[in-house]
Amino acid sequence: MIPPLSNLRPRFLAATLKLLSTHLRYLSTTPSPTPATRSPTTPVDVLWDLAASRPPSKLALYDAAVRLHLAASSFGRLRLSAAFLHPSHRLPAPDPSADATHLCRVCGRRFRARDTLLHHFDTIHTREHAKRLERIDSSRGDRRVRLAASLSLKLSKYTKAARELTAAANPGSPADDLRRAGVRAQLSRTPSASLLERAQEVLDQRSVGCLILVSAHEELAPLLRLARQKGVRSVVVGGESGLARWADVGFSWAEVVAGKARKAAPSMSGKWRDRDVLKKLEWRYEEEDEEEDVVFEEDGDGDGSEKLARSAKGKPWWKLESDGEDSCTGG
Repeated sequence: MIPPLSNLRPRFLAATLKLLSTHLRYLSTTPSPTPATRSPTTPVDVLWDLAASRPPSKLALYDAAVRLHLAASSFGRLRLSAAFLHPSHRLPAPDPSADATHLCRVCGRRFRARDTLLHHFDTIHTREHAKRLERIDSSRGDRRVRLAASLSLKLSKYTKAARELTAAANPGSPADDLRRAGVRAQLSRTPSASLLERAQEVLDQRSVGCLILVSAHEELAPLLRLARQKGVRSVVVGGESGLARWADVGFSWAEVVAGKARKAAPSMSGKWRDRDVLKKLEWRYEEEDEEEDVVFEEDGDGDGSEKLARSAKGKPWWKLESDGEDSCTGG
């Protein structure tokens, strides 16, 4: 038996309400996407005098340069990183008190012997890397693109670790270690003078918002004062010297290596932005040179004030036109 048409409408409304309630319940339980954090956009330049400010002897030059870049990237977008060193510069001998351990850059394990590290790297990480490459090569279409994107971080991590092990097996000059870390190494007979010249060019171009000087020469103090006049923030690495007194903030190499400089950079950048905003909103009194003319407002009362205002420019207030007319009629 076919149900009457009058019963179809309530059933349809009930089904619609049930569907809507299910959809709303799904939306309420779905977590909302977190807003993306805004990356700093202030251009940052790093200029390093390797002879005047050397990293700790316990740390390799490559690792010191990488940690310096991490601290600089916290202040803004790293635009330039250049190091000035003498052609005869040599790295200091390793500290015998330091722990002679070798770190695996892929998994983080430490080994006492370098041969043990190489055996571990070849038997585990090299095989894993070969398997990842085989998975990517055997995939086709969109699956291959998604798989390559998901494994890109692991592939790049293995490539950097293998490059570092190869470079450690064939040690080169300090310039080679700096270039491997992404620093432009420039050989100069006078590194301090070359750094000063390069910093002045950067300030004249007005293309940088934060200048990081890795030096301990107090002769660079006029350069920091010039940067403050041009509105460029300055950071000095090598806070043991008096040069840090002229900068906006100074850090020691120990703070850079330990990561304290990287953690303090966002708060310092926020304080600098707030200070710039307050300086723009600061009220200043500007004295006017020219005196304003007194203007009489027009009155419609008809009491003769308007006529008196016009006559005040040509003759004194007591010499009115009515006095002349009365004198003529009286005579």
